[in-house]
Amino acid sequence: MKNLSLGEVFEFTINDDPARVIRFNANDVKLREKIFNFAKEASRKEKEFNKRIKEIDAIEGDDEYGFSLQAAPSMDLVLEIADYFMKGLDDVFGEGTSEIVFADGFDFDSFTVFLGFVLDKFNETGNKKVQARLAKKSLSKAMK
Repeated sequence: MKNLSLGEVFEFTINDDPARVIRFNANDVKLREKIFNFAKEASRKEKEFNKRIKEIDAIEGDDEYGFSLQAAPSMDLVLEIADYFMKGLDDVFGEGTSEIVFADGFDFDSFTVFLGFVLDKFNETGNKKVQARLAKKSLSKAMK
């Protein structure tokens, strides 16, 4: 049977685990749009999170058990941030992606590494397209 290859689909495992596979088409303009919109929204959200961090930092004292009064709102905010990024990842790459990437948890470093890897693949694909177009133009000029 013949095969028709459309676009450049990247497929990779997380931590060499065959049950944790991610696939995406680096030529998908809709995926690029989703990533762009998520990045814009995340920048806006970061300002909101930073404002709340300052508010939490201003809380002083301990509760009746000796725990800082900052502890509970800090943990709530950290969990909210994690949920925000996990949902964003699922919205961009499809439901269940965050579970594949993070297993049963979330950590900011893994999120950054994953997103950096994906963006590198988009850049790599874009650069190949530009080089192919330039080569095509050079070849057509040379043939004249």
